[in-house]
Amino acid sequence: MTDLFVDALLRQLTADGGLSRVREVSHGPLTDPTSHRPKGAPLSLETCVGVLHWRGRVHLLKYDLSGTGGCPYCLAGFTTWQQVSGFVPEEHDVTEGDRAAGQGGDPFWELLSSSLRALVLRLAGALMDEEHPPGTLLVLDTVTCATQRRTVPPRTACPRCDTEETTTRVRFDSPPETLVKAEGELRGPRKPAPSLATDYVGPQSLFREPLIDVDSPAANAQLTIPLLNGERELTAGRSRSFGRSRVTAILEGLERYAGFHHRASSGKIRASLRRLGDLAIDPRDLGHHSKEQYDLEGFPFAPLGDEEEVDWVEVSPPGADAPCRYLPENVLYWARRGTRYKSFFADTSNGFALGQTPEEAALHAALEVVERDAFMLTWYRRLLLPEIVLGRQDRDLADLVDRIEVFTGFRVRLFWAAVDTGIPVVIALAARDADSGPCRFLSAGASLFPAAAAESALVELAGLVAAMCVDFEDRTERAHAMSLDFDQVRGLDDHSLVAALPSSRGWFDFLTRADRPIVRMAELLKENPGHATVRADLDYVAERIGGAGASVYFADVTTRELRWRDLVCVRAITPGLLPITFGHPFRRMEGLPRLYADALPHRSLLQPGESPRDVPPHPFA
Repeated sequence: MTDLFVDALLRQLTADGGLSRVREVSHGPLTDPTSHRPKGAPLSLETCVGVLHWRGRVHLLKYDLSGTGGCPYCLAGFTTWQQVSGFVPEEHDVTEGDRAAGQGGDPFWELLSSSLRALVLRLAGALMDEEHPPGTLLVLDTVTCATQRRTVPPRTACPRCDTEETTTRVRFDSPPETLVKAEGELRGPRKPAPSLATDYVGPQSLFREPLIDVDSPAANAQLTIPLLNGERELTAGRSRSFGRSRVTAILEGLERYAGFHHRASSGKIRASLRRLGDLAIDPRDLGHHSKEQYDLEGFPFAPLGDEEEVDWVEVSPPGADAPCRYLPENVLYWARRGTRYKSFFADTSNGFALGQTPEEAALHAALEVVERDAFMLTWYRRLLLPEIVLGRQDRDLADLVDRIEVFTGFRVRLFWAAVDTGIPVVIALAARDADSGPCRFLSAGASLFPAAAAESALVELAGLVAAMCVDFEDRTERAHAMSLDFDQVRGLDDHSLVAALPSSRGWFDFLTRADRPIVRMAELLKENPGHATVRADLDYVAERIGGAGASVYFADVTTRELRWRDLVCVRAITPGLLPITFGHPFRRMEGLPRLYADALPHRSLLQPGESPRDVPPHPFA
């Protein structure tokens, strides 16, 4: 930027009395800005302005030094992070100024017309209005002169403005009024910010615009999260409306984002399992691989040695009087962290959930773990579940079942999968009999309300069937190869793909036996804990988990991006419950007594001499 333009910009940002209205001005290329602090700027000022250029556009950003909103470095991080690995911009996106700036100069501003320069100055001055909070971004297209207003979140690990102390300890001390809930709800009175759907979407933020699936029998929205290795992680939101599904997809994406990017800067210790003793949660109690698996050449995981020193983070019990314990940091985040060469075991994003309060997030995190535990117990123990019969009063659920059946041609059935926790879990089966094409799919849902658990299972089933049927024929050869060698079942989609083959139909026969029990939804609806607060719901779920011989702890993994809009992300850690993994060679079936226990409310159809280890790959996706 030329000195003349800097001078003009500073004059634009100077009050009538001659004092600067900003503490700092950042200018130049977005990826390599220069910061300038006006002489005489009051030290009490926190307001700053960035005037930056990137691929033919001018980005004007209002920010402050306290990190209330994103700073220029946050903006540059999000903008470049959004690019696909290997991305090459189209010719019209690169200006002569961008090219020259990359060669050491910055004649971008001289290449602008005088009217455009004047417009940039006016926009910079307009950003000073109090109506624009820190993080407000104006993007000016220098070709069309169109201006877009956006918002930039603060970014975790920003080298400039991230000075927050973070811990994984959960503080269950929300004001009572934030935990009161309406009848039939599992969330408090506070709702996500109305701007949620725009705050986190766009080239200046975390996600691209979600894609809408119009072919699914239920409203389905999908978005992808760029990963640090250049790949993209898919998340989806499914419900009865596209608006709700879009918000759900964004919230799901934020959960995954927290799992990738949260860092604990305090409350972390380095120690061995033996030295911590009872203060430690032994990762083996979460389910681990067998010695034979660990001994395989090239196996990507390694057990934790008793004397091995690793980083541990705090996890909190739901009870106010119980002490925190420690969990290996490597275990908390499902994406590999730290300096240890190998993770202890395969893991997924199971147990991450968002909420407006820690109690709300913890409740939904625990319910997700309970759902997956019930599904895995059902599959590996071949449990004979009661089939749910819908009545006239269940019209909403029946309509959803009808819609899925009409759209897909599959018959849909529901099964009551509440195991020894007693928490409502419903498994939905989509089935058709054919000699080719997909034939079977399963999904699950959990809630404290049976009808809500059934609806959750159904919308998940609708999205799964629609997604898998699109290109099933193109993947049939791979599916057949996996059916002959289960070690080839490696990814999430592989599980539902191989299980959908006509030759795999027998895997599901244990659910549909003629002697299966029958239960009416009306009977299930009679059992309702009827709590008035989210806190009471959380205590109830924790008590039910404890009654099943397991326990539950929680870790706060909220990042700056989430805290910016008053969201909380929590992960549930449940020693004793069954984990879910993807990749048949990476099953975690050791250290889990409940996988082999007899105290379950449903009869196991495993044959004498048959073990859960003999069961084909689970079909959850």
